[in-house]
Amino acid sequence: MTDATGRAETLGRPGGEGSIYDLGYRGYEGPRLGRRAAIVALVMHSLRTAWGLGRSARSKLVPVGLLVFALLPSLVALGIAAVVSQVGAAGEAFEALSPVRYSSLFPIIATLVTLFCAAQAPELFGRDQRDGVLPLYFSRAISRLDYAAARALGLLASLAFLVLTPQLILLVGRVLASLDVLEGIRVEVSSLPAILISGLLMCALLGSVAAAVAALTPRRSYATVAIIAVFTIPSIIAALLTELSGGTFASYAVLLSPGDTLDGLNAFLFGVDPDSDVVEQAGLDGWLYLAAAIAWIAVSAVILARRFRTIGT
Repeated sequence: MTDATGRAETLGRPGGEGSIYDLGYRGYEGPRLGRRAAIVALVMHSLRTAWGLGRSARSKLVPVGLLVFALLPSLVALGIAAVVSQVGAAGEAFEALSPVRYSSLFPIIATLVTLFCAAQAPELFGRDQRDGVLPLYFSRAISRLDYAAARALGLLASLAFLVLTPQLILLVGRVLASLDVLEGIRVEVSSLPAILISGLLMCALLGSVAAAVAALTPRRSYATVAIIAVFTIPSIIAALLTELSGGTFASYAVLLSPGDTLDGLNAFLFGVDPDSDVVEQAGLDGWLYLAAAIAWIAVSAVILARRFRTIGT
């Protein structure tokens, strides 16, 4: 207890064998931000965790390293564009040989995005399961679905930064390297809708699949291997079916592969030939790849939601 002066009163047994200090208790009187603030905080925490912010240098090694490798093709393309702008019309033929363009950049960095998902999705969805802290989250303002959605949004935001940053750097650099900046803006900005749609669909498809797989097990190594398997094995199966059997069934088998679906979608949005020979041989309409991408995202979201609805705490 406390006396009139506010000092803690010492309670103990005669003889000084022990003492209890009653320091009092004061309830929380500040603002209660509620569910929305909790979700935003969890999204920001997921974003920081994915990039290793506020953690050791070892945690930053994989995401930052993948980002650096993703930026290299754009930086090389900008160097070529800068040289061409100095040479003038004579360098246009040289620039036409550059393999790095808006339509080809997504297939180039697709492997890096897959590795990012395999490395960071298990960290976001498995650590809390391993540490047994999910009951603490679910006992607060957020629900189970809120938790799953917040973690997924954090992963998707991280992927969007990885995927779109090289494209935007390439776009800005090409505008600045053009002889007429206003004309460069008009020409380059016309590709912006395809860049954003293709990039966001890539993030949504790969991120949702990785989140659904990673949520199924708290073991990080198992989740990493499973994510890589889901992204690679269907592509191998689709290639084998196309090579061995052909026909309509083999053509539609490419839709069961996330990588081939994204390749066909990228070619459809940019109006170019697919990067994969399997997708080119399939000869499917572009809207089928769009429908397949949406189906992959929807199925992954259902699996993720079901997992956190039934997960034991």
